[in-house]
Amino acid sequence: MLCLLTAVALCAAAGSAQETAKEASTGKNFPVVAHYSYHGTDFTMSLTGLTVRKKFVFKVYGMAHYAQDPPRGKKEELLKAMIVDGTAKQISMDFARDVDATKIREAYADGFKENATADELKAIQPFVDQFTGYFTKEVKENEQFVLRWLPGGVLIATIAGEEKPAIINTTFARVLWTIWFGPDSIVDRDELVGRLTD
Repeated sequence: MLCLLTAVALCAAAGSAQETAKEASTGKNFPVVAHYSYHGTDFTMSLTGLTVRKKFVFKVYGMAHYAQDPPRGKKEELLKAMIVDGTAKQISMDFARDVDATKIREAYADGFKENATADELKAIQPFVDQFTGYFTKEVKENEQFVLRWLPGGVLIATIAGEEKPAIINTTFARVLWTIWFGPDSIVDRDELVGRLTD
C-alpha cells in the first residue's frame, strides 16, 4: 500500500510539474494551457513559447504566448500565423520590476507607430488612445498583464487583475500583436513560437 501511495504521489507531482513552464531569464512561471470564456464561448489555448522583454540590460517582464489549435512548422510561417485573425490568442506578461504608467503608455504608443502604416495608424488611433488610457497606475513587480485576441478582432486587456472594456477592431489587434511578432519585435520573437517549430 505504501508503494502504491508513493507512486500516486510521484505521478501527481509529475503531472503538476507539467502544468507550468518557466521563462528562464526572469524565472517567471506560466501555465502551459490557458482558458478563457467570452460571451458563452470557451477558448482553450496552448503555450507556444516564452521570452523576456528587456530594456537595455534591465529585465522588464517575462512573457508567455498562447494560441488556440496552434499550427506546427517553420518559424517564419508560425510568426505570420500568429498575427492573423480567426483563432484565440493570448499574451501574458509577469513583471520583473516596477514600471511607471507614463512609460507603459509611451511604449505602447511608440509600438503602434512603428508597426502600423500611416493610414492604419490614422484609422485605429481612437482605439490606441482607448487602450493606452487603460494604463493609469504604476505597475508593480510581480503584477501581470494579460492581452487576449479573440476571433473577430476582439481585444480584451486585463491589467493587474482588472478586465477592461473590449476593443473590437481587427487592424488594431493585428498591429498590437505585431509589436511582439513583427520583424521589429521588441523581444526575441522566435522564442514565442519555440514550442511549435519542427
